Amino acid sequence: MAARARPERRRIPLVVRLYLAGLRAADAATSVLGRDRFAEPICRLVGALWYTSRPDARAAVRDNLCHVTGRDPTTREVARVFFHGALNYWDTLALPHFTRQQLLDLVDIDGLEHLDRALAGGRGVICAGAHIGSVALVAQVLPALGYPVTGVIEPFEPIEVFDFFSRQRQVHGTRLLPAGSSAVRELLLALRRNELVGLVTDREVSGTGPIIQFFDAPTRFPDGAGWLSSRTGAPILTAVAARKEGGRFDAWFEPLPEIERSGDTKTDVLRLTQAVAGRLQYYVAKHPEQWTVFQRRWPEA
Repeated sequence: MAARARPERRRIPLVVRLYLAGLRAADAATSVLGRDRFAEPICRLVGALWYTSRPDARAAVRDNLCHVTGRDPTTREVARVFFHGALNYWDTLALPHFTRQQLLDLVDIDGLEHLDRALAGGRGVICAGAHIGSVALVAQVLPALGYPVTGVIEPFEPIEVFDFFSRQRQVHGTRLLPAGSSAVRELLLALRRNELVGLVTDREVSGTGPIIQFFDAPTRFPDGAGWLSSRTGAPILTAVAARKEGGRFDAWFEPLPEIERSGDTKTDVLRLTQAVAGRLQYYVAKHPEQWTVFQRRWPEA
């Protein structure tokens, strides 16, 4: 009988190996340097380099802020988004070095009673968030409090870098699944177990979401939260955390306004999606410098 051929191992390109080595070194550095004294000055430098070297991202952030603020943003306002983006990466790299208690001490939570009340219904809860504050870090707080959380992460290449960031973001118990049909099945099962499903829903990447009003213009919006809620009856809460002085965070859980269900799935998903967008719009307007979306949110036709 012929020996079974071993699957050929993927040869990792040198540039990817070097990038991974840099990420591991940065991970170790966040542990040695600590968060209190060094994170902000280092991230100011990294954010400035990022701002300077990426004219495409710079133009996208400027365009996004035009819609959010209703005026042309200053150079400083655009640059601050890159600074906050660098801070968020710092927190992601540092996640393995936090203890459970350190995570809990970093976040002041308002509205946890809404979460418990929603879970009492027995159909799970969908938490709809935005790219505000350090999403990867604050998402770990709910597992630290004993709430099982399943979420979705957008796959990207190279796969080795995706795997690195995926591991970082799951180190304290948040379960993240690569976006796709299998992830949808797992999200439905999580809701059936009366668990939390966490979705960052302010950026549409599939190109298939409905067109709704967001700030001053129509744009496509992710409808995953609305679809899951319409399919399962699970309530939706907006879940947002913003960075404050001293590197700590305020987090808010808030139920949506009452949405009348029509019985037509498409109509109900659209109404729920518009309601989610309306609440996230409030938080983005309140913290525009922390809305770290580096692609045009209102792309040109």
